[in-house]
This record gives sequence, C-alpha cells and structure tokens, in this order.
Amino acid sequence: MLGLLLGGAALAVTAGLAASALRLASGAVFAVACWIIVCAEVIAGAEVLSLAHAIRPLGYALVEAAALAVAAGVWQLAGRPRPPRVRLSRPGMPVGGLALVVLLAVGYELFLITTTAPNNWDSMHYHLARVAAWHARDTLGYFPTHNGIENAYPQNAELLVLWTVVFLGRDLLAALPQLLAAIATVGSIYVIARRLGSTRRLAAFSALLFPTLTIAALESVTTQNDLVEASFVAAAVALALGRTRAETVLAGLALGLAAGTKLTFLYAIPPLVAIGLLALPRRRLAELCAAALGGFILVAMYSYVQNLAETGRPQGRTPQVETLPPSITFGGTVSTVARTVYRMVDIGGFHTPATVDAHVAGAAKRIFTGLHIPENPAGATTRGTFAFSYTPNNSVSEDSSALGPLGFLLLLPLSLGAIVAWARKRFDRRRAAFALALPLYVLALAFGTRWNLYVDRFLITPAALMLPLAPSVLRRVEVRALVLLLATATLALALAYDPAKPTGVDGRTPVWDLTRAQTQAINWPELGPVLTAVQRRVPAHARLGVDLAPLDWEYPFWGPRLGRTLVWLPEQSAAGLGWILLGTDVSNPEAGRWCSTRFPTVHWTLARRC
Repeated sequence: MLGLLLGGAALAVTAGLAASALRLASGAVFAVACWIIVCAEVIAGAEVLSLAHAIRPLGYALVEAAALAVAAGVWQLAGRPRPPRVRLSRPGMPVGGLALVVLLAVGYELFLITTTAPNNWDSMHYHLARVAAWHARDTLGYFPTHNGIENAYPQNAELLVLWTVVFLGRDLLAALPQLLAAIATVGSIYVIARRLGSTRRLAAFSALLFPTLTIAALESVTTQNDLVEASFVAAAVALALGRTRAETVLAGLALGLAAGTKLTFLYAIPPLVAIGLLALPRRRLAELCAAALGGFILVAMYSYVQNLAETGRPQGRTPQVETLPPSITFGGTVSTVARTVYRMVDIGGFHTPATVDAHVAGAAKRIFTGLHIPENPAGATTRGTFAFSYTPNNSVSEDSSALGPLGFLLLLPLSLGAIVAWARKRFDRRRAAFALALPLYVLALAFGTRWNLYVDRFLITPAALMLPLAPSVLRRVEVRALVLLLATATLALALAYDPAKPTGVDGRTPVWDLTRAQTQAINWPELGPVLTAVQRRVPAHARLGVDLAPLDWEYPFWGPRLGRTLVWLPEQSAAGLGWILLGTDVSNPEAGRWCSTRFPTVHWTLARRC
C-alpha cells in the first residue's frame, strides 16, 4: 500500500507541475488537464516497461521518478507558476443539494470498491483476466488464452487498472479508475458548459447530473471501460474549446487516450467532427488534428501495432470483432436506431407497475408496426443474445442499463429541440454541434455494430457531450429542483438495486457480508461451487492447468492475490501439473491418473493428479 501511495503522490505532483507550467485558465481546466496527464503517464509508462518485461513496482517507480524530474525542470524554466485559483461561491440549494448527493454516492461507491471483490461479467471474462496475465508476465505481449479479445482489444483502461494491481498485488482498487473517470467527466462537462456561455451554477448543476445517470452510477464500481472512454472524449472537447495551443495539445492527447481505450471510440468520431467543424476555428481544428495524431502515436498505437504484427489486422482477429459489423441495409439501420432510442426509456429500479409497462410496450409495438420497422432483422442483430422486446428497459445492470429517466426526459428532448431551434435560427451553431452528438453517435453505432442488449451503455459518451447544453432548459429554479429529485431517486435506486452489488433492500444478503467466491458468483450462480472448490483446494501459488470454452471465466482462478500460474492446455506443456480445471463441456486430454470432481450444473471439472 505504501508503494501505491507514493506512486500516486508522484503522479499527482508530476501532473500538477506540468499543468501549472502550462498556465491554464481556471481550476476546472487545470483538474481536467491533470487527469489527462496522469492517465497518459501511466499508460505510456506501461508500454515502455512492457518492451523490457519490466512491469513491476520498481519499473513504475523509475518511470515516475524520471517524469517527475522532467516536470519539475519544465516548471522551473516556466518561472515556477502557481496553479490557477479555484473560485468558490455559495452554490445555492439545487446545486449544493446535488453536490451533497453525489458526494455521498461517491463515498458509498468507494466503500464498495475497497471492501468487495470485482464481479461483473466482462471483468471476469476479459478486463481483469488480461490484467492478471500482464501482471504475471511483466509485459503486454500476446499470451495464451481461450479468449482472443484479451489480446486484441485496446488496452488503456486496463492499463490504469494494472498500475493499481502491480503496486498492491491484488485487485483492492481495481475499479478506482472508473470512479475517477466519472469524477473527471464532471469536470469536463463543467468546463464545456462554461465555454458555451453558461453561468457557474448552471454549469455545475448540469455537470453533477452525470454521476446520477443509471449506467454511470453502476459502472463506477466496476472495471468496465465505458466511463474511462467517456472521460477522455469529454476532456478532449473541453480542452479543444480553449484558446491556447497547450490546451489543443492536451486535447489531442485525450483523443489518443480515447482511441486506445475502446473500439466504440469510432462511434464518437462523427459527433467530434461535427463539434470541430461547427465550434472551432479552422486553424485550431487543424492544430487539433495534428495533436490527435501525436496523441494516437504516444498512447494508442501500441495495441494496434501489436495486433498488426500478430494477426495482420490492427483490430486483431477474434470472433467478437469479426462478427461485429452489421449487414448494412436501410431497414436494418433504421431498426437499430429505433431500438437504441427506444431502449433509452430506462426506468430501472423504479419498479413501475406491470400495467404501465404493458401500455408502454403496446404503444411502442404499434409505432414499430405502423412504421414497418423490423424488430430483430438478422443482419443487424447480434446472434446469441436476447432479442429486442417492447418491454421498457426496466432492469438495473452495468451491462444493459442506459441513462435512466433523465435520458429520455431531458437529454433526448433537449437534443431534438436544440436541432429544431438551430434549423429555425434560434440556436447558435456552437451549441447545436453538441445537440448533434446523440443522434450522430446512435447513427454511427447503427452502421458499426449489430444491435444487442448491451449497446445501451455506450450512450454514456454522447450523454457527456449533451449535458453541457442542459443549462438552456434548467434556468428556472423550480425545474432544477424537480431534476434534483429525479436524479437523486435514480442514483439511489440504481445503487440500492444493483444486482451485482446487493445492498439487502431486496431481501438478498448484502455484498459486503459475502465471501470473495460468493461475490464473484453473483452474476453466474451456477459457477459458485467451482469458484469455492478452486479457492479451497488449489494452493495459492500452484500451477493450474486450464482448458476453457470461449465464454468461460478466467480471472477468478488466478487467486485473490494473483499468485497462481495458469497453464493453457493443450497449447502449453502440462508437465509437472498437479491440478487441471476444465471448462464447459471440455474433456480431459491429459494422460495419467487424475482424481476428478465434476460440477454437472455448469459441466466443469476440477482434477488433481492422484
């Protein structure tokens, strides 16, 4: 823990010195810049250390010491400037109340992060699994695995997680980057709103709505990467709207970070292009493009070049990537757009009466039928996932929730209204560019991916770009009071009924009273006996042979302290193995005498050499 605290302090001081040397305009811009500098240092440091197989505490310490020395030297040469002053004023009841709500929520989320094990599906399947493999190998190179996306997908969010794991040797703070990203996004939204002409109070209120959106609240306690990507996109826009070349360079760096975080960054490109063309002077836009290219080279190119070298394709070769693009047709594209927009009717946690859900579903079906919109066209729908239904999005899930009631009651009408007002010349083009963010993103998504229940969470990025427009409809204190009540209820219900982190309000055992194996089995209860058996029987530092099916989890079997070595069968040698774990319907190919325990519910097998 001491190493992590010292490393974190070094990162913070380095970012503070570098941002101070840039003489940024305000405290909020300074904070956004610090977030980008810290993330860039951690990510670039991991990539450099990977080349020397030196991703260890000492390696990070040397990188951070060098970066600190450089930042201190630049700060000295710049005349030792101080950070900009933070101007504080009385926020007023709506803003102060919302700030208190968000502060309490962040405290609870931090409690969950530090006291409960990570357990969301994607993290068990690949986010944390790749982190554990990098940690074991001290490098980011390709490694044996049953799941190709562990190697192929962009890495930046997981590299932030890796930094915490290397210093702690466990996943105690693995979800912290997502929580920090949510907070950083608040700062970026505030900066954008101020630069679009909003008052401080309205800008702060609009920005503080972001952590109350259902998917933002749920993902803040996971090791997903949607919040990290949104934070980089929002920071890029906030900095690009500045007037100095230093901010433009940082904006380009933020775009590079976003491109290296998640392939869904491609869907953000049309909104970013619209903002660039409508809100930026041509010269600054050209400088931003050059800076973005530099940012891509510095903090995004690593994984794409590695994929190109290993597979011949920058995005790698995996079934998930290769089956992602839809068969583009007019009907399929319209269907994906319509389904995505309809799923924004997100009432998760509010437990609306079944009769209300039925009336909404019936109305939606009549609209789809009347407009001849196909429900689940084959070429525009992902195979093997739950099909679209007309039932409103009433689940609470870090995988399939959307933006909550504010998504369809505030952001969607705001986007449509602003576009209409712009067409009637009652809205300036700079703000209209942000109104285009949501429809352009949804359209790009429809062209880029087959629809499935899990695309709703991607809307967190355009939501971050839309919220700076909220002050235009939140001028009346009565409206802000109503929005405060709705945001508070949304946030509270999302956290209270989060199925992956139960609080006990629904009669389930609170997550903080569960063992690690029980916590990790919440999203796959049938796997619970396997997790418990491996934890109890297989030694913490054993070499464990594994042969898993493509959708099987990997991460839990590295152990709580990531002390086990996973040996992938049959690619790697089984010589000397005392234990073998076989996944769903996988048979034992190894010769010799093995004493096996079968888990018929999930068709897994744990075997030890007799």
